Amino acid sequence: MISGSNWLIGPQLIGVLLIIIGAIQHFFPPKRINNYYGYRMPSAQKNQQTWDEANRYSAICMIKCGVVVTILGVILTFIFMQTTMPANLRDGLAIFTLLVSGMAPVLVMIVATEKHLSKKFDQ
Repeated sequence: MISGSNWLIGPQLIGVLLIIIGAIQHFFPPKRINNYYGYRMPSAQKNQQTWDEANRYSAICMIKCGVVVTILGVILTFIFMQTTMPANLRDGLAIFTLLVSGMAPVLVMIVATEKHLSKKFDQ
């Protein structure tokens, strides 16, 4: 799955997408609470103030996660390209890293944003 011709297919692609989506959300934040665009957890939708803060914070967190995933993706791709291993193992590791790089940043962003909101806004 990971070879010299398709080295961009991997966690680094997910990282770049996270950076782009985070930048879009940061520079073009949703103006009003909605169900289509922005950080849409119940804690963020309580009022306009929590909505604005959640979207500001989650966008920055998404960009940071994207940078980390991109760097780790490049490093892992280089390691996979330099290491001799059976094709099945290489494909399995590639799929595993794609799954982890897709889910972990989202979980980190949600947990960090929820903690930030609970600190900033008293119940």
